[in-house]
Parts: sequence; structure tokens; C-alpha cells
Amino acid sequence: MAEIGLSPAPAIKADTLIIQNRPIAVFRADMMGHSPEKRVQKMRERIAELLAAGGTYDVAALPIPQGMLIQMGGNGVFVISFADLDSLAGETLEEVSKRTVDNLTLALKAELEQRSLKYMLTAVALTVLATIIFLVILAGIRRGHRYFYKLLEELARRGISKVNVSGVELIDANRQLALVRRLADLLAWVAALFMTYIWLTFSLRRFPYTRPWGDSLRSYMLSLLQEFALAIVDAIPGLVAVILIFFITRLLIRFIKTFFTGIETGRISLPWVHAETAQTTRRMVVFVIWLFALVLAYPYLPGSDSAAFKGLSVFVGLMLSIGSSGVVNQAMSGLILIYSRALKTGDYVRIGDVEGIVLSQGILSTKIKTIKREEITIPNSVILSTDVKNYSRLAGSEGVIVYTSVTIGYSVPWRQVHALLIMAADRTPGLRKQPPPFVGQVALSDFYVEYQINAYLEQPEKRLPTLAALHANIQDTFNEYGVQILSPHYEADPPAPVWVPKEKWYESPAQNLNPPANKSEKLLKPRRKTKNGEK
Repeated sequence: MAEIGLSPAPAIKADTLIIQNRPIAVFRADMMGHSPEKRVQKMRERIAELLAAGGTYDVAALPIPQGMLIQMGGNGVFVISFADLDSLAGETLEEVSKRTVDNLTLALKAELEQRSLKYMLTAVALTVLATIIFLVILAGIRRGHRYFYKLLEELARRGISKVNVSGVELIDANRQLALVRRLADLLAWVAALFMTYIWLTFSLRRFPYTRPWGDSLRSYMLSLLQEFALAIVDAIPGLVAVILIFFITRLLIRFIKTFFTGIETGRISLPWVHAETAQTTRRMVVFVIWLFALVLAYPYLPGSDSAAFKGLSVFVGLMLSIGSSGVVNQAMSGLILIYSRALKTGDYVRIGDVEGIVLSQGILSTKIKTIKREEITIPNSVILSTDVKNYSRLAGSEGVIVYTSVTIGYSVPWRQVHALLIMAADRTPGLRKQPPPFVGQVALSDFYVEYQINAYLEQPEKRLPTLAALHANIQDTFNEYGVQILSPHYEADPPAPVWVPKEKWYESPAQNLNPPANKSEKLLKPRRKTKNGEK
């Protein structure tokens, strides 16, 4: 026996007996004047002495008055005393002795294996073979990764469609390709690291000294997989509830989409929902339903009761509340704009200085396509604070009115100006013949009269090119009849009065295109002489 007798004394510094990289037992008390460190040193020497003698040794524990005597092949090796127990952890002598016997048995087995040349050569061969297989698998992962990259490039050449949600582009083709590439990189790295973990565990467990490390890696992986499996099993009832809520919500949303599509197409008519606002109303109802479904499904989500999940939920809610003030303002402006029905997709409008066709109208902004093929995005809050001219809303069967003004001196008969302006409108393509164009005198200024020609457009979206053609025809018509488009300004009274004699009131083409409209004008028209006198 390496130890006889007991000198009870408080442990000063505990020491652990380690053999073949395996902890055997922890010693906390002095014995026969030897500290725990000195006791562990003598234990190692005793075990080495027995192993040097050759043979196999069965490990056993024999109770003695001082505690428990650990034997190898009937030979005493060391004593585990009552003072060596960890009372705070609730250790018992039987429990510690059994664990010590098991640990020492495995350590002695490893010691014998390490001394066996055949065993060590076999371990080296298996490790080399495992390494070759590991390298082949890594090469396969790398080749598969390259093949996947080539496949992605081929798909990119064929064309990848954009990801759109309710008409909003979330991810374009290039970003999709980059995202899939990053996902492929991640999967390749995960596969490579997993195979490295398996190879390292296998290789470490082949050699006696490193086997505890391999056992630790294996037990960690097995415990992790076990936790995952148990978590999946525990989450199955909750996942079933979530799936059930999802399918019920999908059925309800499908019914709602059919209902609002009927309103949008005119098959269903309700006084409180208009066709123009049906799509937005549908989106709002669908959003509320999904939000309600999320609230119902939240308690059944795996990990929803964990502190990490709750902390993440609070963090996301805080970020949304801080950064959504401007978004909420834009969204409310969009809802007001949509439900006021000031404009809709396809209308030809003028918003401030921007004029064009409405491409899309969203909650946050409205997109306008101008005549110059420019796409302009206007925030809805800006539209609410700006005058909006909708040239398409009231066009109906008559068409929307386009108008322009000219200023002509008082020396030109107004009837002639009216006739010239109407003639220019008749010559302009894109203007309706019925209802006919008309002219108004919008101002009698100090030096000239301001005339305004009004005509009906056939297509509101062609307002600007039609207006340009009307301006050109006005110039051509006035030049044709020798009438100057002039806005004179007087610095002094002329030597002769500037006025239009009555015989020139109906200068060409006024006599044909603009006959007297009422009785008073007939009285003003010059009389013609007949054989019997004046008529």
C-alpha cells in the first residue's frame, strides 16, 4: 500500500490525479503529513511501478476505516478519505469510489493500448485513411461549389426575374444572384467545417492520450443533436397550430381578394367602396388579417417564450417606433390621397411643375411618367400640399379642354381674331371638332386685348404636343391673313385715334367662320345697298 493511516487536516490545495490525459480523482486532504500534491505524485509512482511489472490489473474499491482503498490486481494504490469528499456538492464515498474505479479502468486500458505497437500502427493507419477520405470530401465540396457558381452564371445569362410584392420591387436580378452566391458560400463553409469536426473527432479518438478530447467533441455533438431533436419534437404541436392558423388565414384572404376584385372590375357594387379604392382597401384588410394571425400564432412559435426571442422582439419594436415617424406620415398622406380619389393609375395629371401619366400610386409615393420619358417619384405628402390638375377625370365623352392665350392690339377687329383662332384650332390634329372650339376675351388691358382659345382634346395624355401644334397653327393662320401677333405699349397718344371702322369688323375670315351671334351684332354689321335703297 502506498498510504497507511490518516492524519485529518483541512485541505490546503486540492490536486487531481491524471493518467493518460484522464482525470481519475480529486484529493483535498493531507494524509500522513503528505499534501494532496505529494499524495498524487506517490500515486503516479505506484501505478507506474505496477504497470512496469507487466500483466493486466482489475481495479476495485475496498472499504477501510479511513475511507476507501483503491486496488489494482489486489494491490493497494491509494486511499480516498472522507476528507477528500466535496461536502458542498453532496458527494458520497460510494459515489466517488465508483467513479474513480471507472476512470482508472479506462486510463489503464489506454495505457496498455499505447504500449501496444500493433494498436498504435492500426490507429495511425486508420487516421491516415480518414484523412484521405476527408481531403477527398473537401475536394468534392469545392468542386460542387464551383459547379454551382457556373450554374448560377448560366441562370443569370438566361435571365432571372425580379422579386415583386404588390408591384414593389424588393430584389432585382443582380441582388438575387449575389444572395444565392453568398448562400452557396455559406453552405460550402458549413459542410467543410462539419466534415472537419467529424474527421478531428475520429482522429483524436484513435489514440489513447487524445481520446478524452475526441470523446468530448463527440459527446458535445451528440448532446447538441439530441437537444435539437428534442426541441423539434417539443415544437411539433406548436408548429401544427401555426400551420393551421396560416392555412385558415390564406383561405380567408383568398375570399377577400375575390370579393375586392369583383368591386374593382364592377361585378360587385357597394356604396362605401369605390372601384378606385378597392385595391388599397384590400391591401389594408389583408395586412390587418395577417397581423391578427401573427398575434395568434406568436405563442406557438418555437422559442417565443425564451428571453432572447423576447429581447429581439422588444428591440425590433423599438427600432420601428423610432424610425417609422416619417413613414407613418407618408402612409397617412397616401391613404388620404387614394381615398380622396384625386387621381388614379393611367390619369394624365399635373402636380406642381410635373406633368404626365400616373404610372403607379402607392402608400408612400406616386410615380409619374412625363412626356420626356422621365419617371418622377413624388412623395404623397408633397402631393397633398400641392395643387393637382387631373386632365382625365372629367374628360368623359367631350374631352378635356386645352387652352392658350394671345394678346393683340385694339387696332385688330376682335371678330377677326376670334375667327383666326378658331381656324387654327380646326387645323390642329388631336382636337375634337365637336364640341367646337370657342374663344373668350379674358382681359381688356391698357394697350391690348387678351384672347383665349379653348378646344377639346381627344387624348389628354397628348396635351403638350397638341398644345405645341396649336401654337404653330396660330402663328401660321395669323401670318396667312396678315395679322400681327403684337402686344403694343404706348408711350404717348398717337396722332390719329386707333380704332376699327365698322366696315372692317368682319375682315376675312370672320365673315364666313364667325357670323353674328346675336341681334345686337346683326345691327352692328354694315348694311348692303340694293336697287330699292338701303336694306
